[in-house]
Amino acid sequence: MPDIPFWNKCNNKCVMCTNLPEFAAQEAALYGLKSQIKKLESYLKGLGPVYLKNNDKADFLSLTGGEPTLHPDFFRLLAYFKRRLPGVSITLLSNGRRFADKDFTRRFLNMAGSRLTVAVPLHAASSRVHDKVAGVTGAFRETVGGLENLLAGPEGVFLEIRLVLHRLNIKEFSKTLLFLQKKFPFPGRCRVVVIHYEIEGMSLKNHKSLALRLSDSARVINAAAPLIENFPDLRLYHFPLCLIKNKLRSRCWITLPAEDRIYTKKCEGCKARKKCLGLMMEYYKEFGDAELKTL
Repeated sequence: MPDIPFWNKCNNKCVMCTNLPEFAAQEAALYGLKSQIKKLESYLKGLGPVYLKNNDKADFLSLTGGEPTLHPDFFRLLAYFKRRLPGVSITLLSNGRRFADKDFTRRFLNMAGSRLTVAVPLHAASSRVHDKVAGVTGAFRETVGGLENLLAGPEGVFLEIRLVLHRLNIKEFSKTLLFLQKKFPFPGRCRVVVIHYEIEGMSLKNHKSLALRLSDSARVINAAAPLIENFPDLRLYHFPLCLIKNKLRSRCWITLPAEDRIYTKKCEGCKARKKCLGLMMEYYKEFGDAELKTL
């Protein structure tokens, strides 16, 4: 299933958001209940490409934003997607702040059921750094409160905590892992995903302040290997295998489509190529491939 923009408004202003302000400026009616139903029904009937990302995928559904939980018909629309796509795993991408409201979270957990994952980014282990990245004072408190409320509910909904690394938070990586280990020791109900930021949207606009080479983020990750080993399910996205320690390479995943990646001349003859994503295309355009090594 495709990535579906659930709602185009957001209560954060994340410096590395992959959306530009033009997205939020669109008419809200384009993402209203009736419009969303019309688009999905057209998609299910095979009436041409309806969605921009992963339109040809059939085994999962990502509900993105903006911030989906701000949708005025959030519960009705979520129930519609679940009803029309039985058996399909759904991932809801959220900044987690609405889940700081216990009544909202209770209602969500009561109707969510299984086969639903909530993916929430945590930018750091402190409000000082997290709120700077999120662009909103108080975001850290509400995001952490939301994570706590989601995990306090009955089992069923799975939680994915995302750490998107860039220059503003890379020095906080080990502290953030320690924070997660202490605060959310629920290995059966949540995973941690570490992502090197993508150069698009606001992250492209703010690139001077965010710019971080893969070799620099990989160096920090490799140094934190003893901490990482404490997490049964911690995944690394967007990292070439040659930059990651051998014992952590099994945690690297290829999650980007082929058109968004590139294998350079340095990848020719590399024994790890079949299991490696290579480089993100936009990253290669900005930084080249001097960091890569042939394994």
